[in-house]
Amino acid sequence: MVTIKDVAKHAGVSVTTVSRVLNNSRHPISPETRERVLAAIKELGFYPNAMARSLQLHETKTIGLILPDIANPYYPGIVRGVEDVAHEKGYTVILCNTDRSRERTKAYLRVLREKRVDGVIFTGGGAVEDASREHFFDHGQIATVVIGRHKADLPAVQVDNVQSAQEAVEHLIKLGHRRIATITGPAVSTTARDRLEGYRRAMEAEGIAIESAWIVEGDFEFNSGYQAVGKLPLQGPEKITAIFAHNDLMAIGAIKALQEKGLKVPEDVAVVGFDNIPLASFITPALSTVAVPVYDLGVTAMRVLAELLAGRKVPPVTVLATHLEVRESSLLK
Repeated sequence: MVTIKDVAKHAGVSVTTVSRVLNNSRHPISPETRERVLAAIKELGFYPNAMARSLQLHETKTIGLILPDIANPYYPGIVRGVEDVAHEKGYTVILCNTDRSRERTKAYLRVLREKRVDGVIFTGGGAVEDASREHFFDHGQIATVVIGRHKADLPAVQVDNVQSAQEAVEHLIKLGHRRIATITGPAVSTTARDRLEGYRRAMEAEGIAIESAWIVEGDFEFNSGYQAVGKLPLQGPEKITAIFAHNDLMAIGAIKALQEKGLKVPEDVAVVGFDNIPLASFITPALSTVAVPVYDLGVTAMRVLAELLAGRKVPPVTVLATHLEVRESSLLK
């Protein structure tokens, strides 16, 4: 392995001079000497020791991104947004997929500490709560930004899940639906609780009494939406005529179950989802859904983190706008 001493010998300069060139030191170095050092670095294929450099500069130029399920098509957009800004600002991203496991979250938190990352971005899956239990935020040593609404007193980038869900359900009510069911996320999820609150507000504003049979808990996955349909009243005078699912995966699962039962969407049951994942516009019928600016969530979170790392003040909460993308699953042709 080529060392800094090898570069110094090849260029005919001291190790200190090579170090000054690598770190763009303000110490005066002649253009000829700088070119000779850079040429030696290129000829020998030398790469600086990142760990040694980080100890000297007190930064590693790395950040951790903790997310619950990389297989969920909601999250790659966030990852891309974080990555794009991180790259622009010279940071490397360490991706940590927890699979919604507290043990995996603990393991990743330990690794990020050991690697001395400069900052961490959390998104979804209860990881913030797990990190709080592990006292990850106690000493404020690692700059942190969260995507979503959390109890932790940390800078947050989020959408208004209550208002967005309310608007989705109001859309169904305006179409004449009153027996509207909802397939929720896990009860422990802040996102799910907020979207359920939006559903309740829309129904109560129209004087619609919500029946307990209309609320079925899922887990944000395809299969839970599919299974939830089997628990809803679909026949007789008590049948529901619309479903608001807390995310698109469950909405798509619900549509499949409805179709297998011989019911037409939206003629028999209208369906609205949440997130606007790429698949939403390609299924049949195309899914009406709340469009979340996932890429912008990632971009904004990384920009806020960069501001923190630069020692600048950041807003406690940044809220990005959503909009309802109306498609075939809720509108009759």
